[in-house]
Amino acid sequence: MMEWIRFLIAAGLVISGLVVLCIGVFGVFRFRYAANRMHASAINDTLGLGLCLLGLSIGAPDGMTAAKLLRVIVFMWLGSPVASHLLCRLEIETNEQRGEYMTVHEKTLAEEREERVDAGEEEA
Repeated sequence: MMEWIRFLIAAGLVISGLVVLCIGVFGVFRFRYAANRMHASAINDTLGLGLCLLGLSIGAPDGMTAAKLLRVIVFMWLGSPVASHLLCRLEIETNEQRGEYMTVHEKTLAEEREERVDAGEEEA
């Protein structure tokens, strides 16, 4: 009886992970700009693959296999969002026509802060 419950939980997690992956693939192909596609793919692999691997670890035949799968989940959750963020940032920095579809700030936040501080000192 306990094996059936474990099997049903594992199957439910894997199926829900596959549903999230299918929806994410649709988002990756539907969005027009690279930043939107990167956001969809980052959510796609962290949540979808995380659910699939969690289901596989629950259905694993022994504890060592489950521990390995859980380590893969942790590594993926730590690495995937960072990699997606860096790739999206690279796309935004190198795209020449980015002003057509997003607000572009030519100055960094630190430069804008310095200008406000300088303007505040000059006014006083």
